[in-house]
Amino acid sequence: MKVDTVSALRNADVVNAFFDAVKSMRKDIPYIPQDKIIEHALESGAPRFYTTFENARRFVSLLERGRKLPLVNPNKIAMYMELHRRYREIRECRTCCNGYSVLENIIEQPAPSFYIDIDTFRGILYKSYKRK
Repeated sequence: MKVDTVSALRNADVVNAFFDAVKSMRKDIPYIPQDKIIEHALESGAPRFYTTFENARRFVSLLERGRKLPLVNPNKIAMYMELHRRYREIRECRTCCNGYSVLENIIEQPAPSFYIDIDTFRGILYKSYKRK
């Protein structure tokens, strides 16, 4: 999957997560600040990991060799650390795995987070509003 496709998919899922959070939170309370809704959406997890197979393979390979990731974004680092953890878990359980091919399945699994900060989440929402 290309980077543009992954970004578009992530942006659509962010907007959907926001509106799902609005629906679930506003049942009890009529007014909730937007930041609280965004925090709830961020904590609820993501449908998948938003990275390409090539990037996942490259960074998991670095972690497998004990190298430091050449990244500064703590959210991206956390995402690749989680991918690496899941990769190691699968590799330890199964002996017949073909190299990094299991990463394709791991990327499609639900992720514990969108691995973005609240400002990025808000920016994606505002761009979505602007397009409509």
